Amino acid sequence: METMNLKKNTWSYYSKFMAVSVALLLCPIMVFAQQKDVKGTVLDTNGETVIGASVVVVGAPNVGTVTDLDGNFQLKVPVESKRLRFSYIGMRASEFNIPSNGVMKVILQDESITLKEVVAVGYGTVRKKDLTGSVTNLSDKNFNKGVVTSVDQMVSGQVAGLVITKPGGDPTTGATMRLRGTTSLLGGNGPLVVIDGVPGASMNIISPEDVESISVLKDASAAAIYGARSANGVIIITTKKGREGAASISYNGYFSLENIANNLDMLSAEQWRSYVKENNLTATDYGGNTEWHKEIFRTGYSQSHNLSLTGGSKTSKYRAGITFLDQKGIVLNNDLQRFNANFSLEQKALDDKLTVNLSLNGTFEKWHDVPDGDVYAYAYNLNPTMPIYDEDGNYKEENGMLNYNPVAILNQLVSDKSRNYLQGRLAADYKIFPFLSIGLNGSMSRNDFLWGYYAPRTSRPAEAAKGIAKRETSEDNQLLFEGNLTFDKTFAEKHKVNVVAGYSFQEFFNEGFSAQNRDFVTDLFTYNNLGAGNNLLPGDIASQKNSNRLISFYGRANYSYDSKYMLTVTLRRDGSSKFGVNNRWGYFPSVSAAWRISQEKFMSSLNFIEDLKLRVSYGVTGNQDIPNYKTLAMYGTGGYYYSNGQFYTQYSPNQNANPNLKWEQTSQFNVGLDFHLWNGLLRGSIEYYNKYTKNLLYDYPVPTPPYQYGTMIANVGEVSNKGFEITLETTPVRTKNFQWDMSVNVARNKNMLETLSNDEFQRDIVYTGARTITGLEETSQVLKPGFPIGTFYGAKYIGKDENGIFQYADISKDGKYVYADDRTEIGCAQPDFTINMSHSFQYKNFFCSFLLRGVFGNDVLNGTALYLNDANRLPGSNILDSGLKIAKQPLVYSSYYIEDGSFVRLENIQLGYNFKLRPGSPVKNLKLTATANNLFIITKYSGIDPEVSQDGLVFGIDARNYYPKTRSFSLGLNVTL
Repeated sequence: METMNLKKNTWSYYSKFMAVSVALLLCPIMVFAQQKDVKGTVLDTNGETVIGASVVVVGAPNVGTVTDLDGNFQLKVPVESKRLRFSYIGMRASEFNIPSNGVMKVILQDESITLKEVVAVGYGTVRKKDLTGSVTNLSDKNFNKGVVTSVDQMVSGQVAGLVITKPGGDPTTGATMRLRGTTSLLGGNGPLVVIDGVPGASMNIISPEDVESISVLKDASAAAIYGARSANGVIIITTKKGREGAASISYNGYFSLENIANNLDMLSAEQWRSYVKENNLTATDYGGNTEWHKEIFRTGYSQSHNLSLTGGSKTSKYRAGITFLDQKGIVLNNDLQRFNANFSLEQKALDDKLTVNLSLNGTFEKWHDVPDGDVYAYAYNLNPTMPIYDEDGNYKEENGMLNYNPVAILNQLVSDKSRNYLQGRLAADYKIFPFLSIGLNGSMSRNDFLWGYYAPRTSRPAEAAKGIAKRETSEDNQLLFEGNLTFDKTFAEKHKVNVVAGYSFQEFFNEGFSAQNRDFVTDLFTYNNLGAGNNLLPGDIASQKNSNRLISFYGRANYSYDSKYMLTVTLRRDGSSKFGVNNRWGYFPSVSAAWRISQEKFMSSLNFIEDLKLRVSYGVTGNQDIPNYKTLAMYGTGGYYYSNGQFYTQYSPNQNANPNLKWEQTSQFNVGLDFHLWNGLLRGSIEYYNKYTKNLLYDYPVPTPPYQYGTMIANVGEVSNKGFEITLETTPVRTKNFQWDMSVNVARNKNMLETLSNDEFQRDIVYTGARTITGLEETSQVLKPGFPIGTFYGAKYIGKDENGIFQYADISKDGKYVYADDRTEIGCAQPDFTINMSHSFQYKNFFCSFLLRGVFGNDVLNGTALYLNDANRLPGSNILDSGLKIAKQPLVYSSYYIEDGSFVRLENIQLGYNFKLRPGSPVKNLKLTATANNLFIITKYSGIDPEVSQDGLVFGIDARNYYPKTRSFSLGLNVTL
């Protein structure tokens, strides 16, 4: 068999040989009086010949043949014939025009990228062509390449409408996910994550190398099956499982070097000295030449190693994998180590009627985060003539809150964190009848967190306290039990019915403890002996415990007629202990329909349309992502009272009861058009959606009495999100040796806060973002009906006078302070639209891919420049080089520092080579890759990077606490035995 140079095993070869023989016997070829000869070769997308492919004449199905052992075919066809149809098991059936010379070379695509692809939709799967909701499915070929340390980074930029933001390059922090806009003020805004059937699971429980596919459920029709937790969409992650065949071992790893991608341009020591001399200032010159904003950084590196074992038989399949990640950040003493381990087993029994799945996942990680988030502000603030060390070799320190030595902070302070994730799942499916099955799903998960902090006695932050030690621990547990019945049957060949009905019970437990102490006689114990401290104060010890439950009943019915007309109806009833006794239960219905227009007879003449489907859906989903016990009257510490020579903690009301509290409710209308044109040359979808959320939770002032506390959380506000999404995929070039694939997705979302008030609770405007970003207390953003969430609020800059002094619209007469009535809306942190484009090229065994990610129309408050452009800070502190070009003047937060945050980033680019191995070689696959991440960015933003935090209610602010993004270069190796 080896002499034939076929990449098939012996069994595969003989099975295909028999398929050819049988097909030749069963495929009569009719001879016509007037005929012409047609011949050619059929190949797969890898350039390999396809043996036994069926070849028939379109319009004359009795005229045909099959390809031989070399993938060749030859037949006589009626002279009037124009097209041939090619098909093969596991590949997409396609039609091609007969060329004038009668010689054809046909390439068939794998079935996995066609409409027959199976997509996870929650409590089941569905063929892609039968989808009625808005779902995007991704597999390995779509995932991002290079230094990818978490699952969310794998899909950044790959899904229209899903914006994943990871501000900075800190390996110890996660990303923010927003799907189709911001929908909540107090609740969560991230999608619900479901991993292998476990809703609410943490993405950190699995390694990126263990992910098989990711489905993103966007509209209410697709997400409503998860009810009260799906208002922000659902992300379903399916991990890799065992497969039938001999055991195989795979290794996948990389090593990467990382450096700071961009930094601020601060005054050097010589520039500082020149300024002092030219302006005849009295200042202390320490004689040094220190670039503080560079001294806190280093060259970082990452390494990842994944080893997996896969195999099984028809009745038993298994997979085990381990992954080790070691990532050293570019900031001193900032690093992350993570170890993932997983095991899955699928066992069939009782004549394959019973299928049992067992999976175990564990993640053990430890990290050292940046112990003081203001370390960047220290580095930007310090006099550049001050050295790192004094003449005795000790860290040089100066008085003043922002004069801490940042190198000392990073080297002296200890912040050690660790977390252990454990999750076990056992699921069983039993086929009662061929069309009826029962499924059970149970899981337990545990998340343990531990933190230790110590500031030495001689460090600036703990100098007065003579050392500060802290310990904190928490434990999260989750229990899940689900049971469902599935009815799946086709009637009269064209009527397909699928019904799922089930019950779900989920319980969450959390408890934690924290303690701290001061005044240590030695630094030897660090945080490991809190009892050695001598200054324990009231409030230094705390503990807590809480829990909540979610009980649900759900059902979904799918009907399809001839894969032409499809209807889906979903209903979920959720009961949550988080809400008031008057609103514990809620209903979340949805309905969607699809029409495959391409199946209609009137479309038969349009041969270039392979598939055309119109989808329409409407549904209601909920958001219960709020803390526990918000419906109850609560008491909290409210100072101390003195009695009998001792102080005692005083308790007082700090929360009113609200038995009417309920989940936020989001209704969504969605219309979409899916298309496959020119035999799959152009594929994609166009979507329009309208989301409206009501019963927004927020804190409102209430009178006392009758209430005991001055504020209450209530369901009042409303917010809308409207937008469209376009996804296009194409293969412009496909030959035997070269293939070029391209995809583009565009998303536009318009967010609007509709109202904040009702008859009982009133708020006309809420000033948010009050924090010290300039040395002044500023309200940077507002919540105001008629404007988007994330609206910047401040003075409007209108130009400079003849002396270079900034002028503002309607500013107060003294020109030194902007009063409340002088402020206005000056920008918005939410983007207008996003555009992402990916390309992949393959030439023989070489391949290349890259992703461009773009965000447009968002504003960023450059609080760093607002603060560091102030020449009044000289000579005691440092400023930006650009600050010398701005006249000295009062410091005012204004639209001058609201900058366009639009950018286009080359997210990753990868070059690689797949080695062509001889048949029978013990090495089944060998691949080498070279990858660069964040190679360049195109932006007008003047700060370090425009991609700042999008988390929380106040976002889009660069406030002197930015961990710079990194640029990495990595080498990778993939081997399968």
